[in-house]
Amino acid sequence: MNRHLTAISAALALGLCASAGHAQTETVRFACYIPITGPLAQFGANMQHGFEMALEDFEKSGKLKDATVTIDCEDDQNRADDAINLARKFIEDDSYVASIGSWGSTVTLAAGPLYDKAKMVNITPISSHPDVTKVGPYVFRQSIIQSKEGPANAEYLNKLGVKKLAMIGLPNDYGKANMALTRMAFEKSGGEVVFEEFIRPDAQDFRQVIQKAARTEPDMIYLGLFAPQAALIAKQTRQLGIEIPFYGSAALGTYDFPRLAGEAANGTRLLLVFNPATGDEMADFFKRYEEKYGSKPDAFAANSYITATTLLDIVAEQYPDVTRESIREGLDSQTTIDTIAGPTTYDPQTREWTFRFRDGVIEDGEFKIVE
Repeated sequence: MNRHLTAISAALALGLCASAGHAQTETVRFACYIPITGPLAQFGANMQHGFEMALEDFEKSGKLKDATVTIDCEDDQNRADDAINLARKFIEDDSYVASIGSWGSTVTLAAGPLYDKAKMVNITPISSHPDVTKVGPYVFRQSIIQSKEGPANAEYLNKLGVKKLAMIGLPNDYGKANMALTRMAFEKSGGEVVFEEFIRPDAQDFRQVIQKAARTEPDMIYLGLFAPQAALIAKQTRQLGIEIPFYGSAALGTYDFPRLAGEAANGTRLLLVFNPATGDEMADFFKRYEEKYGSKPDAFAANSYITATTLLDIVAEQYPDVTRESIREGLDSQTTIDTIAGPTTYDPQTREWTFRFRDGVIEDGEFKIVE
């Protein structure tokens, strides 16, 4: 199997990390498992870039002058079996104080129980399935979650006057949770879902699905998808002469969607969180990212930057007494932290961070806040 090991360092390495019991040496190491190869490699690359920027900013801050921190990323190809094998490897290596990953909820849910049993923190910046943090007290998630996005979607749909909704989603853990929780909240508020279908992520022709959805005469078509599939559906819908407006999941708050869909993306309504339209700090992150890497970041890069920054601040506060257990205690002691997405609160009861949703729209290929 083709795997790549990427070591990201905040400074020149001064030595090897000691045991998980007391990492009281000059290097603190985090493990990381993400898709580096395969069809989702782009998302893994964006996550790595977020880690890199967090580490560079941390080094410049001077918060930790006597040590270096590394995030060592290996390839899980978004496969559960690969993530499980990597979890065993990372857990057995006492030099790692915690693990970051993965991108997909299915993968994180597969590896999470191993980390929890070993009492080693696993924190995902991305996986949004509601069950992730239910695995156990050592499995964390620092992203938006479907149980909060669903009601927020329903609230925005109600503001838009939507009564009848057609829904198209992905048949994976993310897509099923996103669709189910949005549908539940929408129907609870009095709306009616008149069409629902899950599509193959590798399909290319969605015209039959689109026409079936259109025949139900919905007020809007909900896209519980990622940018590649959503862009194809948007373009093919408009090519068929169907002008029903779109509402997208928060995952479409990335420039990949308007870039791939072109004019067909205009008018799409969606919630915005990790988007430059939401505030100056996020806009600055997007600007610095584009200057460094030559492309706009996606939400996954911003998520990863926030998670890495949170962990780095914990290390700076605890060093030299950084252990696997102290990382868990540090995460659980959070209340409100300042992030590029604004003030973000942590609830120790639900073990979830709360990010602010903003009502948004795509106009002329740009994201805008709807006040």
